[in-house]
Amino acid sequence: MKAGRLRSTGVAAIVSLVMVSLPAAAPAASSKVVPGQSIQAAVDAASPGDTIRVMPGDYVETHGGTAAVRITKPLKLLAKSRLPRVKVRILPGPGQNHGIVVEPANPGDPDVVGVTIKGFTVQGFANNGIWLRHVQNFTIEHNESIDNLENGIWPTLSANGLVKKNVAYGSEDSALWIEASENVRVLNNEFHHSPTGLEITVSRNIVAKKNDVHHNSTGIGLYHPSAASLPPLGDDGHWDIVGNYVHDNNESNDAPPGSMSADLPPGGGILVLGVDNVNIERNRIENNNFYGITVVDYCLAVAGSSFDCSSNPPQVESAPDNNTYVSNVLKNNGTAPVSFGGLEAFAADITYLMLEKGHANCFAKNKYGKFMSPIVPPIVASSCE
Repeated sequence: MKAGRLRSTGVAAIVSLVMVSLPAAAPAASSKVVPGQSIQAAVDAASPGDTIRVMPGDYVETHGGTAAVRITKPLKLLAKSRLPRVKVRILPGPGQNHGIVVEPANPGDPDVVGVTIKGFTVQGFANNGIWLRHVQNFTIEHNESIDNLENGIWPTLSANGLVKKNVAYGSEDSALWIEASENVRVLNNEFHHSPTGLEITVSRNIVAKKNDVHHNSTGIGLYHPSAASLPPLGDDGHWDIVGNYVHDNNESNDAPPGSMSADLPPGGGILVLGVDNVNIERNRIENNNFYGITVVDYCLAVAGSSFDCSSNPPQVESAPDNNTYVSNVLKNNGTAPVSFGGLEAFAADITYLMLEKGHANCFAKNKYGKFMSPIVPPIVASSCE
């Protein structure tokens, strides 16, 4: 017994000596940026895991990059703002098309893991406000994206993220676009005055909950992979659209002519465009002039356009399947649709436009005034089990 204890004590001593001899990991540091200084310079000087705090004021970066701020390492970028009155604004400098970009330093490098962007107002960029690609474990919180003309906030090719309590408006595509990403939560944001308020494409395991989506052309767009620039991930879908307020989405569509976004008619609440495995539940959807919820076969929607399926065959089936629509409250939708190739005849609280019968979509416990379908309606049951 004693010998055993002595051997254990010896091992412990050796381990202790080894631990003492190893260099200690450097603790995360914190730095401060004030008006007149460069946020990008602070980002470049930071070590992975550091926190950068930016004081209120306007910041125009003067370096030669295409993004005002480019982040290629894990860190926290925190604005000492109190929106909406006290702001840290990032504005375009010469040659800068994007506000904040987070991406690996070089193509093919591992994903950036662990980034927080909080409290910034990013305004007036020709392309994107806050753009993440190949990023994991990210938080985008309490930011404003204003008049960034492509997309306001755009996580793409990213995973395990939180987009919370942001305000985004004034884009010519989407206020927020979740693309080719997985395990992202979109909570308590406000999206308005864009062709699409909240867009999701080519993604899986997305939760959009308690967002205020209003005064867009289309409030929430759940779009078929052919509407995106990337191939399907595989097992796409599993999107929960729950408890959102989707209202008054009747603004004119200012998307660039010839783009797919430009083909969206104003007046749309939630557009389910050929996607599968989606749950739309407990949303309040009202005062959208064309429709509250439209479920439509992608090939039917783009027929006759430059995106027609006959010349651009979709990579996956075009009809929406295995979707549930439960306990939504729809009011005063479809009352003043614009002329749109005859489809305005199907304006309603809920519109179901399919090329064929037999697709598994379930509607239950919704409150609505008018349901429109050109074929036999889907099963309307008391439950969607």
